[in-house]
Amino acid sequence: MSLRKTPAAIAVLVIASGACKSSPPASDSAGSGGTAVGGASGGAGGSVAGSGAGGVVTAAGGSLPDPVPKVYPVPGFESCVHAPVTADCTDGWCKVPPSCFVMGSPETEWHRGRDSENQTAVTLTHWIEIQQKEFTRGAWELMLSSPPPAQDSCPDTDCPVAMVSWWDAVHAANGLSEDRGFEPCYEPVGCTGTLGQDLTCTGMADPEKSVYECEGYRLPTRAEAEYAARAGTWSTFYSGDITEYDDSASCLVDPALEKIAWYCFNSENRAHRGGELEPNGFGLFDMIGNLGEWTNEWQHGASSPGGENPRGQVHTSAERLWFSPQYDGNSYLLRTAALFSVPWAGRGQQLGFRLVRTLPE
Repeated sequence: MSLRKTPAAIAVLVIASGACKSSPPASDSAGSGGTAVGGASGGAGGSVAGSGAGGVVTAAGGSLPDPVPKVYPVPGFESCVHAPVTADCTDGWCKVPPSCFVMGSPETEWHRGRDSENQTAVTLTHWIEIQQKEFTRGAWELMLSSPPPAQDSCPDTDCPVAMVSWWDAVHAANGLSEDRGFEPCYEPVGCTGTLGQDLTCTGMADPEKSVYECEGYRLPTRAEAEYAARAGTWSTFYSGDITEYDDSASCLVDPALEKIAWYCFNSENRAHRGGELEPNGFGLFDMIGNLGEWTNEWQHGASSPGGENPRGQVHTSAERLWFSPQYDGNSYLLRTAALFSVPWAGRGQQLGFRLVRTLPE
């Protein structure tokens, strides 16, 4: 697996094929979207000309078929029955039911991680509420009474907040918990620096405590993030399967991503306000693409162990998994099952978060 370095502000580790850890490829956009199918320029943002019954029309005049999402049952996992998928969203939060779902990717999926994406049945036993959109700059300023971090990409108040470390994200979760009268989920220790600038901590007071047991707001586990993103599908994206190319280094159009995600081909190399593209079946926006999102989970190169509520602990590793990269990423980097990590003090223009809360039974 050959990956090229990117000049991103954070050093991203891609976990694939068991031991491959490298920076993801930079966009080949030359500032505006890269190469379209057939070799023509994608134009501003690399946008496609349109779509219809005949498929997605590319800037080169060809077409690709309309993507069709794969829904349950998953072959080989027929006993894993998925809960009904509906959009139950109020005031920017969506309720997601407990369910069995199949985590990981099929062995035939393009660019899958050999050792980190084996399909396995996971059962999440709690209702959760999850932010419908990524945490915004305006919410940061209102809730934390401090200016959001400076960011070059999408600097308005209703843009997703970027340039935040994992420690910034868990402090924001605690702030929202306290604001709404819930016991905070996190107890960071050894903290120094300023929120949104250079805040870092040495660890958690109780790193083995499961976040499923806490009352307040928190970051999602990796299983919760993948479950919420898939929304009852098992295709590469919740809009359909990835389009394979012989040339994986170039930034090329993917019809499934055009519907739901900001990525290297259509983003104009910047983040976008939430809600501009299609939501998934749970009513969630930008679960794929736009900003990468911090999760509660530590870095590991192995597939999910499956079972009930896996990996709910914070643990002590400074390497944290993040989900759903990112507006300047190639299509295969945005696969729902892909695993990525970055140190918990890392910050970047492409990295933000959204919060969840376990709902009382």
